Amino acid sequence: MEQESENKKYRFSAAVWLAIFTGLLSQFVSYAFNYNYAYRDSIYRMEAARRFFDALEPGIISQIGTVWLPVPNLLLMPFACVDYLWETGLAASIINLPAFIAAAVFIFLSLKKITGSPAATWFGFVVFIFNYNILYYQTTAMTEQLYITFLTGAFYFLLLWSETDKNSHLILASFFMMLGTGTRYDAWPVLLASAVIVFVTGIPRKKRFSSALIFSSLPVLLIVWWFVHNWYYYGDVLEFSRGKFSTLHQLKYYEDAGRLLTKNDFFLSAKVYAFSVLLYSGNFYVILSIIGLVFYAFKNKFDLKSFVPYLLWVALPTTLILLYKGQLIIEHPFSVPEGYFNSRYGLYLFPAVALFSGYSVLLLERFKAKKVLLYLLWTGFLIQQVVFLYNFPYSIPSLAEAKYSYSKPSEDLSAFLKENYKGGRILYDNLIFALDPRTKINLKDRVTFHTHDLGEKAMKNPSQFVEWIIVYTDAPNDKIYDAVKNNDDFKINFEKKFSEMGVEVYRKKN
Repeated sequence: MEQESENKKYRFSAAVWLAIFTGLLSQFVSYAFNYNYAYRDSIYRMEAARRFFDALEPGIISQIGTVWLPVPNLLLMPFACVDYLWETGLAASIINLPAFIAAAVFIFLSLKKITGSPAATWFGFVVFIFNYNILYYQTTAMTEQLYITFLTGAFYFLLLWSETDKNSHLILASFFMMLGTGTRYDAWPVLLASAVIVFVTGIPRKKRFSSALIFSSLPVLLIVWWFVHNWYYYGDVLEFSRGKFSTLHQLKYYEDAGRLLTKNDFFLSAKVYAFSVLLYSGNFYVILSIIGLVFYAFKNKFDLKSFVPYLLWVALPTTLILLYKGQLIIEHPFSVPEGYFNSRYGLYLFPAVALFSGYSVLLLERFKAKKVLLYLLWTGFLIQQVVFLYNFPYSIPSLAEAKYSYSKPSEDLSAFLKENYKGGRILYDNLIFALDPRTKINLKDRVTFHTHDLGEKAMKNPSQFVEWIIVYTDAPNDKIYDAVKNNDDFKINFEKKFSEMGVEVYRKKN
C-alpha cells in the first residue's frame, strides 16, 4: 500500500500523457505555420535519408556519405522514401515525436531516481517538456531531438547501473551511447567522459576494466566502422573531419569573411556560448540549475556513485574548446558579429539544466516555508514560459534561426517551382539552395557540381543535360553561376523565368 501511494504521487502515466499531448500540439503548430522545413538543414537531412532510394546511384552503402553520421539518415530512410511523408515532412515526425516522448520519460525517471521527491521530479520534467526549442526540433528532420534522446537514455541506464551494478543496465547504456555517437559528433566526448566515469565507479567493485569495456564496446565499434568507411570510400579516415564538405573546410570561408572571432579568444567564446545557453534554456532555469548543481556537489561530495549526473554537463567544456580553437562558429543577437547561425549548440546543455533545475527543488524543501517557496517557483516557471512567447516566433531562438536562415527569396523560389516545375533535370548548387521537398523535384533529377561526371558536363554544355538552371548571382561561391554566367550554350538556349534579389531560375527554350 505504501509503494502504491508513493507511485500515485509521481503519477508516471500522467507524465507520459502530458509529454504525448505537448509533442502532438507542437507538431500541429509547426505544420500549421510551415515551420517543419524552415531550417535549411532539415531539408538537407531529409534529402540525405531519401537519397538511399531516390538518386542517380541509389543504394545503402553508396549513399551513406561522409561528414553527417549515419544513424539519423538510416532511421528516416524507410519513411522518407514515401513521397507524401517526404513532401510534408511527416517522415521526421514519425521518428522524432516518439523520440521526444522517450527523452521526457528518461528525464522523469532520472529525476525520480536522483531526487526521490515528487515535487522535484515534476518540476524538472515540466521544465524539459515545455522547452519551446525542443518542442520545435522534434517536428523537424534535424538531429537535435534524436541526440538528446540517446544522450538521456544512456544517462538513465548508467544511473541505474551505478546503483544496481547490473550488466544489463550497462549494455543498454552502451546501446544508447552507440546510437548517440552515430547521430552527432557531440556524443564522442560524452562517450570518453562516460567511459572514464564507468571505470572510476567500478574501482571499489573491482570491475573497472570489465565495466568500461562492456560500456565502450558498441559505441567504439561504430566509431571504428566510421573511420574505416571514410578510408575505404574517400581515401581518408578523417574525411568527415577535414574533407571538402567538412565543417573545418567550411569554417575557412567564415574566417576569411571575418566571422570567426571566437578563435583564440576564450572570453568571447565563453560569452557567446553562455548567451546561447541562456537563449535556449531560459535565464530562470539556468540559475536554478547552477544552484541545483552546487547543492548536488555539496550533498554528495566525492561519492563515486554520484559522478554519473555530471555527464550531462560535458557539452559545456566541449563547446567552449571548439569555439576557442576555431572549430565551431556560433552567431546570435549577442555574438560578434550578430546573426543567427549554429545558436542551437546552446540546447545540448539543456538536459543538464532541466535535471538540475528539478534538483534545486530539494533545497527549497528544506525550508519551513517550502509551500510558499514552491508557489514562487511555479510562478517563476510561468513567467519564464510567457517571456519566451512575448514576440513569437522570434523570441524562440530555434524558430528565429530557422526563419533567419531561410530567406523570403528562397520561399518564393520554392513557390514558383511548386507551381511551374513539371519535370526535367535541374542544375543548381545544392550548397547554396535547399529546395523544399514540396516542389516535388525528385533527387535523381537534380544535378549539382559534384554529381559525378554529369555535373561537370552539365556545367559546360547545360542544354544537352538539363532543362532548368537555378543560380544566385549575389553569392560569391555559387559554382553553377560561376560556370554558366559566361557560357554561350547557356546564353543561347535558356531564358529567365524567375528573378528575385539575385535568385534566378532559367528554363531551356523549346
